[in-house]
Amino acid sequence: MDRLLLLSLLFISLAAFYDNAQSLNVNISSAKLVDTKTKTDSTVTLFGNSSYKLTLHIFDTTNNYDAENNNAVLTFTKQDKSQTNVFFRDSLFCMYPGISFRDFNNDNVKDVLIFYYTGARANESYHLYVIDVKNHKLIRVKGFEELPNPYLDTTNNIIQSIALSGTNYYSFYRIDTKKKLINLGNSFEENPNDSTQYEKAIQQILKKHE
Repeated sequence: MDRLLLLSLLFISLAAFYDNAQSLNVNISSAKLVDTKTKTDSTVTLFGNSSYKLTLHIFDTTNNYDAENNNAVLTFTKQDKSQTNVFFRDSLFCMYPGISFRDFNNDNVKDVLIFYYTGARANESYHLYVIDVKNHKLIRVKGFEELPNPYLDTTNNIIQSIALSGTNYYSFYRIDTKKKLINLGNSFEENPNDSTQYEKAIQQILKKHE
């Protein structure tokens, strides 16, 4: 994929996420947004079943930039007739209560993204929870929040991360069958005088990992 096209798709994706997070309007088959209680809370239903709920609550609204200190709780529950079952309650940091959905393990099921942080140069990053539709589970992918501007190349099943700075830095990852984030290597700092860097990196990755 041409780098200019990739960057265009990346910025389109980021713009779509921003609009989604601001409006809190989710419309996909496996998840549906329900009413929020406050500006610091977001709740969605999962698996097309209103008894499964994922709620993001920011309990410290003064901590919007200190990513070293958690300011939110993400809770995944199922409401039965007589009780609420809590599957997990994760403590994490997020700049605002943004929940969106994109596939990152290339199984054609949109996974859960919780907005994590953005730098001065729009290097947005997210917590990722892979959706297991069969078992009605969410699996957190540790370390994903460290990837700025992630984008899934579905053709090659490669997650591309682009850190935007004075020069752009590309790195490549994949989520394995155990829902672990794997560094595929072949990272590079963009040289504006070398238009072959990206394709060479992808080809080297495919040779090693296909």
